Amino acid sequence: MEKAMKRTKTLIPASKNPPAKVKDKGLIRLARAGAAAFDAGSDRILWLPLGVSLAGRIRSGLAARFLPAGAQPVRCGTGEAGTLPVAVRALKTGDQLPLCLMEDSADSILLEGFDPEGSMPGWATFAEQLVAFLQERGLDLSVFEEASPGGERTVVACACDADARGAMEARYCGACGWAGSVDALLKPEALPDEEESPLQPVVTPGATTIAELCRQLGCAPERTIKTMFYATEQAGTKTIVAALVRGDRAVSSAKLSRALGGASVRRAETLDLKQASCDVAGFLGPIGLPGTIRVIADLSVQGTKNRVVGANLPETHLTGACWGRDYEAPVADISALEPGAPCPGCGKPVEKGWVRPVASFRAGHPALAAFPSLGYLDENRKRHVPVAWNGRVLVEALALVSAGDGDAPFKIGLAPADILVLPLEAGGEAAREAAEKTAEELGKAGWVLLLDDRETPDEPRLAEAVLTGCPVRVLVEGEGKAVVSVGGAPGEAVPLAEIAGVLEKRQVR
Repeated sequence: MEKAMKRTKTLIPASKNPPAKVKDKGLIRLARAGAAAFDAGSDRILWLPLGVSLAGRIRSGLAARFLPAGAQPVRCGTGEAGTLPVAVRALKTGDQLPLCLMEDSADSILLEGFDPEGSMPGWATFAEQLVAFLQERGLDLSVFEEASPGGERTVVACACDADARGAMEARYCGACGWAGSVDALLKPEALPDEEESPLQPVVTPGATTIAELCRQLGCAPERTIKTMFYATEQAGTKTIVAALVRGDRAVSSAKLSRALGGASVRRAETLDLKQASCDVAGFLGPIGLPGTIRVIADLSVQGTKNRVVGANLPETHLTGACWGRDYEAPVADISALEPGAPCPGCGKPVEKGWVRPVASFRAGHPALAAFPSLGYLDENRKRHVPVAWNGRVLVEALALVSAGDGDAPFKIGLAPADILVLPLEAGGEAAREAAEKTAEELGKAGWVLLLDDRETPDEPRLAEAVLTGCPVRVLVEGEGKAVVSVGGAPGEAVPLAEIAGVLEKRQVR
């Protein structure tokens, strides 16, 4: 049974004025609803009772999905080690696997799993439960794979503005709705078959950019190959890496780091190039590079024929360069997804956009090396190391996403309270008593309610009802009579005794 929050006993400083120095639309909506405030000095959100209720509903709703799926709640004080201190002490035998430990912390829910050695990480089950929970409540989501320095991760995100807290630059396809980050993983494109042309040098004075090179040679950027140089370091060893990418693409530092096993990556400077015996910046290419330079090629380069590349000579490029005949290198997905590039979903051009991540999942664990004793025994008493994975659901981000924009009501199940019960002034004492009884009965049915029990004029209370944003409003006119509005739609006269049934029939839950 849910108890209704009473307006006279709940701090709800709703205001039609947006908070100062806030650009995030979700935070503005929550602040106007009286659910949150903002401390600009420390750049943090201050959650008020309605906001605490919203976050609590998100947490309890997700726990109701994660626990039946096998998550084990723990309390170990989240830090870099996460739940590893629990796993290393509790995990002993193979029959305990798969194991998922769940830590509910201040602003997120941490999920960390341990699966049998050699198996695939089992986080997909929990990612699916999260996505289903949010989609059932009306959120539009993007789910995409992206590269990160530590490997690959799956991101669950919602579209947002550039000013949103935690916004990530993304690419969006207006044709199919696909959205993903700049570092989203890509697949190789099919190449048309063509006859190989001879490799020929051509003088290209001042052509140190793709645009100028294409102007001089009259070719399209995708017919060129860029050779970008990076200084990388791993385990104290510095290496100069030449990254080959199609001329209309850019190199993703995150993807390059991933392809190099997590090495730190930065653009090479003039001194780095001179030390590597490459002193013709702007005219460098993959053919004839010094053996000290490590070369890696993007998927967009593999198999290409008759492309323009740098000649490693001043003011000179080579035409007719063919993969496999003139040069070759290890291949990886290292290019960033640029505006205008083909959509991974349908092939149409993508546009620049923004997404706010609400969760991410990845294989491995950043602190695993610090726990060498983590392991389990099989039925033959042989020791194995489990396959680890971790995920994090950002509760604060979900609260901001659920708030929406403007004065639109919150979504059912993602609101501080689903139903506002408000006795109208004209109904007098009979309306107030009926409202109390209705709130009690709806609470017994499992609804989360806000009861406006103030004895004040209707006009300011109705105006505030819009601000607080409960998706269902029950305006009690008197004994037995009410007007019910769902999702901001026009009100409908409903007998008080039938409200619960009407809401269930309309599948409002």
